[in-house]
Amino acid sequence: MQGSRKAPLLAGLLASTALVIAPAVAADYHFDQVAMIHLQGNTGHGDITTFDPSNNMLYVSMPQGGLNVVNTKTNEVEAYIDDVPSPNGVDWDAEHVYVAAADGVPAAASAGGIVTNAIVVISKKTWTEVGRVKTQGTSPDWLAVDRKAGILYVDSDDKNWMEVYTTGDQPQLKAKWPLYPFNSNIWFVNTADYTGPDVAALVPDRQEIFQSDDSYVEVLDTATGAVKRNVDTGVTLTPKGGTKGEVYDAKNNRLWVATTGKEIFVLNPDTLATIAKLPQKSGADMAVFDPGLGLIYVFEGGGKGFDVYDANAMTHMTFVSTGIGQTHTGDVDPGTHLVYAYGGNDRVIMVYKPVK
Repeated sequence: MQGSRKAPLLAGLLASTALVIAPAVAADYHFDQVAMIHLQGNTGHGDITTFDPSNNMLYVSMPQGGLNVVNTKTNEVEAYIDDVPSPNGVDWDAEHVYVAAADGVPAAASAGGIVTNAIVVISKKTWTEVGRVKTQGTSPDWLAVDRKAGILYVDSDDKNWMEVYTTGDQPQLKAKWPLYPFNSNIWFVNTADYTGPDVAALVPDRQEIFQSDDSYVEVLDTATGAVKRNVDTGVTLTPKGGTKGEVYDAKNNRLWVATTGKEIFVLNPDTLATIAKLPQKSGADMAVFDPGLGLIYVFEGGGKGFDVYDANAMTHMTFVSTGIGQTHTGDVDPGTHLVYAYGGNDRVIMVYKPVK
């Protein structure tokens, strides 16, 4: 056909032009540290940091125990709830904050210790605990709330399943959904071969959860609990896992998956085919998205900072060094675009402003 040679030539020119332009646009951003917030609790590896736009609070799960509630308008700790053992995932609805308390398998109980594996419910009016529900599995990790549906999801690392609850003062168990691979007995083996589920992305508009698990990415149907599709990314497992924080970019229909390796995957969410792999400074944990600026942030404890990606150009922009170990979690305020990076070794939140 006439014109068949011109079309590839034009596409090639456009592609090469994009490669030249995109990095220049991305390079226009730099990140100024505008505040440092001192937290209460222990130093070290906390777990999840979650921004709540309904009240401008930031919830920070602390090492060993305790939840910090940070007022981002004043950059001060609004409240500290100390009786939350081994906190992991944290999310919120209009009236509550929900925290996964995850002491793990009850080996300590034989020595007279108290082991807690529960969803701790905290009132946003009083910042006090109003409920505590024991989870079916041990080591509850990722936790998320579908605020419109009034449903709470929480993973069990040791059982390799997801538990589904109602929200409220006393969440009620609705279902347990097995995760892939489906032989849950292997998850009692304490080796790097099996690390269990990690940070997921709940996407209510698609009725799907994109779940990191071991080296896999799998997609759950929130209507049925079925694993609709899965893919093995092939990332090398470490004792801290393989696939980690996930971000769904609705505008570009892409799924970003951080890893414990030195690369982040960009997948087609409909097929889980790999679109691209981009570099990470070091092994990552959390990944978050600012759709207003089209920026993805990936927090890395070993790297002492966070990588920044242009979601539209699908390019790596820069690495922002905090200089503090355990900067492996954080979040972004999509209204102000401020980035909140947890610095565990100094027990702080560092606040960064993207500037053009």
